[in-house]
Amino acid sequence: MPKPDRTRQTPGSTRTRDRPTNGETAALPVDVADRGDRFLVSADLPGFRTQDIDVTVRKDRLRIVADPAEETDGTYRRRERGSGTRRRVIRLPEPVDEKHVSASYTDGILWITLKKRAQPKRVEIQ
Repeated sequence: MPKPDRTRQTPGSTRTRDRPTNGETAALPVDVADRGDRFLVSADLPGFRTQDIDVTVRKDRLRIVADPAEETDGTYRRRERGSGTRRRVIRLPEPVDEKHVSASYTDGILWITLKKRAQPKRVEIQ
């Protein structure tokens, strides 16, 4: 019997097999927008500091890891908000130029801009 396709799809999006990491890490929701010559990725990371977040890019893969500092201010009686490391590897639709990546973190949202790698241009012979 074939395994069910657990790929999530939302209206207006394409199918993807990228999933948040399970196990000891919490989900890291992201949006990937195609802006013509670049991709714009936004990731929800409320409560982190910039030094807690690591972003790496290799070819068509974007890796985001957010590892919060240990809290030492008391014992929790109830804890419903997510805590712990958040990790996500996203396969981008096209390779990007690893030298032209920028990131900013504002109001709990990580914004990453990745310039697409230039496509080979056909040169017309005179």
